[in-house]
Amino acid sequence: MNRPLLLVTVNSPGEIAFWLSPFLEELEKIAVPPCVWAFIPPCQFRSGREEMVVRSLPLVERVFNPQKTVEFCFGGDRVTFPPRGLVLFLGGDLFYARLLKFRSRYPLWVYDGYPRRSFGVDVYLARFQEDFYRVSFTKKIFVGDLLRSFVERSVETLTLPPGSPRFLFLPGSRSFAYQYLVPFFLRCAEVLSSLFPQSLFLIAFPPYYSPGDVPCFRELSERFLPFFGKTSSLIAASDLVFMVPGSSNLEVLYRKKRGLVLVPFFQEAVTRVPVMGAGEFLGRMPLWGKIVKQWILRRMIRSSGFLSLPNQILGKAVFPELRGEITAEGTVQEALRLLGQEAPDFPEEVFPSKAVERLVGLVMEELYG
Repeated sequence: MNRPLLLVTVNSPGEIAFWLSPFLEELEKIAVPPCVWAFIPPCQFRSGREEMVVRSLPLVERVFNPQKTVEFCFGGDRVTFPPRGLVLFLGGDLFYARLLKFRSRYPLWVYDGYPRRSFGVDVYLARFQEDFYRVSFTKKIFVGDLLRSFVERSVETLTLPPGSPRFLFLPGSRSFAYQYLVPFFLRCAEVLSSLFPQSLFLIAFPPYYSPGDVPCFRELSERFLPFFGKTSSLIAASDLVFMVPGSSNLEVLYRKKRGLVLVPFFQEAVTRVPVMGAGEFLGRMPLWGKIVKQWILRRMIRSSGFLSLPNQILGKAVFPELRGEITAEGTVQEALRLLGQEAPDFPEEVFPSKAVERLVGLVMEELYG
């Protein structure tokens, strides 16, 4: 008897680490788990290291990089699909997930995301409660945040040298930004150390990077303790986290830690910052592209609502956001204010536990009946 086939689309490092990884670890517990093929669609928000990380995950038998994903979706790579299967969208461009559905004839389940049209989507799996009520689908299920399941399962602890407070800096997963963020973080640490001589400065990079990928690494390591692949443990051990918008913001909330979201505007980085929709196309125009994109980014930073996901969901500044042309001195002043406050908490009904167990249960019911 052929095992069922699970076709998963996934995109960013956060989706892979916090959604796909715990999902596959739970799925691996099944006596006869399905075959898993992972597709990484083209997307301007990719870091470029996704394929390597996905290959290391359990149950994954085939990985399709962006080029191979496009080829497969349009009929390349002749395969015979087992009679039972499912397309599970965990990120990327929904267009390719729809193509996988039509080629395989499997149902398409969409987790998270905000598809404007329900065309081709059989089940919508809501990550957050407000999404469940916001979208109108014939069949929708409130699953919860898989990232919280990751936090619940994360038990690793680190032995750190003495020092208090512990300041953690998270520059995100896109290495092009490091050349701008690292000098800024160094200036922040310099100001903080004058106020807290016994403090400990930590900085965490994704596991697929190395010191060679980090600008000014020697100077950085004189002030910070750098880590690669230990972000979760460092969040758990920190007193205050300085972070850019991303998946880490929710993990800081789930671990009930203080956090400060930084969205600095670096003019020299304009051409390398991805934006959604037509803005990305306009930014690539010769001569005027850089000017147009600079205007778009400035407008986004100034006029957007909350950029940090916890703030968006709860409708308030759980984590203050500093945007635009911010300074190290201003950042430190906000950090001092946060240190005098209680760490944030979150409502259980909005962020329920055991999301990954719910998702695996639903998938198994679909594939095995």
